[in-house]
Amino acid sequence: MDQGKFWLWAVLLVLPFPVLGGGTPAGGISAGWGDGAERYGLGIQWQKEWRTIRSGKLDITLNLDGSYWTSDDDELTQISLVPGLVYMWDSPGLSPLLYAGVGPAWINQTRLGERELSTQLQFNSRAGLGVMLGRHSLALEAWHLSNAGLKQPNDGLTTWGISYRYRLD
Repeated sequence: MDQGKFWLWAVLLVLPFPVLGGGTPAGGISAGWGDGAERYGLGIQWQKEWRTIRSGKLDITLNLDGSYWTSDDDELTQISLVPGLVYMWDSPGLSPLLYAGVGPAWINQTRLGERELSTQLQFNSRAGLGVMLGRHSLALEAWHLSNAGLKQPNDGLTTWGISYRYRLD
């Protein structure tokens, strides 16, 4: 998938979400390390209340973000559109949360250091465990980038890191 097609699909998928009551926006930053690489990200997330479950609530999210990866004097840029789920416990003050999501990503080159990714179309999966206090959230997270076996070799990249989000409501 070329860059123009990715952006067209990203815009078509993202624009209706906030317009149709897509929830509360939040800005975020993240960083991670693993597989001999470093990852630094910046993005926006829309989070919408969905269901109340037991002692908390399950929300749906849509994340649009970009990441800069570096390894062995090589660098890569990633753009992702990741829908996901967030579970937050109802508690006064500090509220624990869990989240997970997977969605398409585009990368500007198919190699990072010694790792061969083979296609510019990738899939970005992520999961995290964190806490929320008011408008702020902080989480430990895992990110994985892979072409899901569309073409070999498919070395993929996995990082473990931290993220911070600030709700803009």
